[in-house]
Amino acid sequence: MTKYFTKSALKMSLECPRKLYYAYDKGVYANQDLDDDFLKSLAEGGFQVGEFAKLCYGIGAENTINSLNTEDAVAQTKDLFRHENINIAEAAFLYDNMLVRVDVIEKKGNVINLIEVKAKSWNPDKDSFLSKKKNTNATNSKIRPYLYDVAFQKYVVVQALSKMFPKEHFTVHAFLMMADKTRTATVNGLNQLFKVKTTPEGRSYVETAPEAMEIVASIPLTERVVRPFDVDEICDNIINGEYDEQRDPEFMVGGCFKEHVKRMANDYCSHLKSDCIIGSKCFSCQFRKKPTDSDNMLDGYCECWKEKADFDPSKAKRALIQDLNGQYIKKDAYIKGLKYFMDELTEDDLNRHATPKGKAKDKDNVGLDHCERKWLQIGIATQNKEILSDFQSDMVGDVYLDIGGIKKEMQTWQFPLHFIDFETSAVALPFYDKMRPYEQIAFQFSHHRVDRNEDGTYTVTHAGQFINTTPGHFPNFDFIRALKAELDKDQGTIFRYSHHENTILREIHRQLDVHDAPDKRELQAFIDSITHYKVGSGKSEVTYAGVRDMVDLAAVVYKYYLHPLMNGGFSLKVVLPSVLNSSDFIKDKYSQPIYGTPEMPSCNLSSPKSWIEYGEDKVVKNPYKLLPTISSYLGIDVNLDDVEIEDGESVANGAAALMAYAKMQFSEGEMLKALEQALLTYCELDTLAMVFIWEYFYKECNK
Repeated sequence: MTKYFTKSALKMSLECPRKLYYAYDKGVYANQDLDDDFLKSLAEGGFQVGEFAKLCYGIGAENTINSLNTEDAVAQTKDLFRHENINIAEAAFLYDNMLVRVDVIEKKGNVINLIEVKAKSWNPDKDSFLSKKKNTNATNSKIRPYLYDVAFQKYVVVQALSKMFPKEHFTVHAFLMMADKTRTATVNGLNQLFKVKTTPEGRSYVETAPEAMEIVASIPLTERVVRPFDVDEICDNIINGEYDEQRDPEFMVGGCFKEHVKRMANDYCSHLKSDCIIGSKCFSCQFRKKPTDSDNMLDGYCECWKEKADFDPSKAKRALIQDLNGQYIKKDAYIKGLKYFMDELTEDDLNRHATPKGKAKDKDNVGLDHCERKWLQIGIATQNKEILSDFQSDMVGDVYLDIGGIKKEMQTWQFPLHFIDFETSAVALPFYDKMRPYEQIAFQFSHHRVDRNEDGTYTVTHAGQFINTTPGHFPNFDFIRALKAELDKDQGTIFRYSHHENTILREIHRQLDVHDAPDKRELQAFIDSITHYKVGSGKSEVTYAGVRDMVDLAAVVYKYYLHPLMNGGFSLKVVLPSVLNSSDFIKDKYSQPIYGTPEMPSCNLSSPKSWIEYGEDKVVKNPYKLLPTISSYLGIDVNLDDVEIEDGESVANGAAALMAYAKMQFSEGEMLKALEQALLTYCELDTLAMVFIWEYFYKECNK
């Protein structure tokens, strides 16, 4: 089978040229990203955006080239190009060993508009295609992969057209079609016009509603939430090698675009091993084997490290810097300094101002800072007694637990305690009118409450929940009303995990300003009371915090707790197993089927449940692993929970919940009930996990 250098191959080559060799034959090297682009597009609504774009240009089945055979697709493209004016989807262009399939071609005589469609969001009032750094002439790194993608397409299309039609002269203009975050939808149910369906084999596709063409055509160009942005000049500059990043050998071979694509296309199509440069980007390499991969599969990640650093990471007995987690870690600098292992790092490498040796840790401090936490992680991972001596007063075996710091935090908390977690959706094509692309929809919450009894004991209750399952209904204001009803009964402390809940509540506060709601001032006052927000910038920045500003339990964990099982991380799904394995009390309590009983009520479980199960290694299983994945309810045989999505910093649980909500908009009957139950159960476990963490801290502080 003939191999061609495509835009996906270009993307890979800009990440690391060696990847082209590993990707050549599927099944030879482990590849964790075989489905990644598909899943990412599915989660973001990329398939839907693609169909929307086709309708924007009036492209039907007759002008869509679906053939996967290169010769046929190129021939069909050439035939359609004989029309004076025509719009084409998936047009194919071949130049030497380079092949591109263009999302949309708009042909007006000899003027060609090349349109690459992405589900990415773009704010033309704030975002820039070029870097804003002083004294630099470079593309913006956040949009750079997309710009090089379009530039490559233009380069190939221009060359291919000159060979297809040697007597014609075409002018090609390049555009990126993206979701414009400054525009609001003028059509209710725009997303629902493009229903995501699943084949019996578990692959998804988009079913376009019969009326979609007419509806999209009726939307004025100036009001379409997904629109083309002119990037033609930037693409020309990329092709001509004018930007600074092209001189970086870790980004581009040969120092210019044309040289890079020529060499990379030859290496790929000839199946040659391009050179590689090891760095921190290698740690997320998709060609790294997992324990579940076949023994016959090769490990590209390990091959590179054996070649460049002379050791096999998979067989290393020492803790690697790749496993060092936290902020402000200069892993690339360490690697360039030939430091590959944690025990090779010094305090200077972390810029750490350590507590003087031999002195007790100051109990009046605010817990671990970023540098201390990294230094402690190194000490735990390497079992360095000298490092651990700095933290000895707070070490319980190989676990760091600052009881003094936690006690001080607890003194500020007031019973009853409330633990909340939100599930939200944010997609390119809005569900409702007056909404912007990627505007947040809060469709679900879970709420656990802990009450202190007169005898000093406490009671755990799954106190409430909310979920919207009504297609076409904007849920955010019902959501906040339900949350207010749950939390306004007392003045107890409210807990969240990380920043997501605060971000969502501030977004709903803004939405109330734009939309009419009879109780908007009351709802906004409630939001203000449990959140914080900033006004101004720089030295004039002021933070306002409500009287019940939510406590970030993740921040408490970060400052006062570190378990070897966490590997320096502190996400809820990482912390939960460490807590369960640390606490004999929790293991004993929740190994009994008491959850879901009158003693410990649940809103969802109809029969008592035990949350403690042990694996063969006598380690407590992660409770999340005891539940069916949400992906299984979606009919997709891949775990979506950790897929990174557009604007992912504001999405707590990856793609699974987002996709489940989207599918609920198109579902009914048993499927709707199954999706609803899956979401309710997962969200309930999120808040129960927070209770487990609190219980562990509470019991340790009150021994």
